[in-house]
Amino acid sequence: MLHSLNSWGKRDDTCSVFDGASTVNLIFSIFITFGIIVSYIPQYIRIHHKRTSEGLSTNFLLLGSSSAIFTLTNIILVSSRARYCCYSGALTLFNCINSQLNLIQIGIQCTCAILILVLVLLLTKHSIKQDKQEYDRIIIVAKLVALHGIISLAQIVVGLTTNEGILYSIASINGLLSTLLTVIKYVPQIHTTYKLKHPGTLSIGMMCIQTPGGFVFTATLFFTKGSHWSSWMSYLVAALMQGSLLTLCIYYEYFKKNEQNAEELERRAIERIVEENLHEEQHSTSLDGDLRADSRDPLLSSSNN
Repeated sequence: MLHSLNSWGKRDDTCSVFDGASTVNLIFSIFITFGIIVSYIPQYIRIHHKRTSEGLSTNFLLLGSSSAIFTLTNIILVSSRARYCCYSGALTLFNCINSQLNLIQIGIQCTCAILILVLVLLLTKHSIKQDKQEYDRIIIVAKLVALHGIISLAQIVVGLTTNEGILYSIASINGLLSTLLTVIKYVPQIHTTYKLKHPGTLSIGMMCIQTPGGFVFTATLFFTKGSHWSSWMSYLVAALMQGSLLTLCIYYEYFKKNEQNAEELERRAIERIVEENLHEEQHSTSLDGDLRADSRDPLLSSSNN
């Protein structure tokens, strides 16, 4: 990190780009930060209420969490130049706070996105409405996300302990991968929603807040002093793709008129899962009973002797 910071310190204009931050921008960014947290609450409530991952694509959970980690890795590296300016005393406290707002916002967004996966793991584990095979896939997703987090931590260490060129290369790669995954992650979720013909556990309320908020958040990142294109591009793409998914969910939930509406289709899907789980439990109980009976059978015991 020292080597990288020293290379920045040799340039007189390194810190000047962060000067003159706007008070209006600070207030607006704080508002956006709280908005990010609020936008995820409907999804958390829906998972807690339904106790099933029905309607949520496992690939969407994987790619969404990984995309968030890529973006967080990017902003940690990109914002390190501003943090150096703060440490060196080249910036006022006000300008320092402004220079790190993007990091705080993206850090919160990343945490909130991964929390969806965590809640699905915790709240649907013993639920009778949870497809067991689907839950096994979610466990694999959680392990892959944890591995990605470890790899990203290593990337951050490398970026902060080398020169500026390597740091921005790592940051740009993570930004590009985040944008790519943002596009890809909505494809399996759109396919899942199209196939099921109902949103299921996917929250329309969350998307109603996040879709317009995504465009606003992109604008705040774009106009922040010292911003880099790789930090805001993924959020622009995410807003566009999420808008498409939201439109599809609203169509099935409120406008699709046929013999089976979205609520009925979801109810039947959950009933099927419950029936399969009950049948599996009964079968398992029956096998356990047979094994206990065999162990008490005197003929079987004598034959073993």
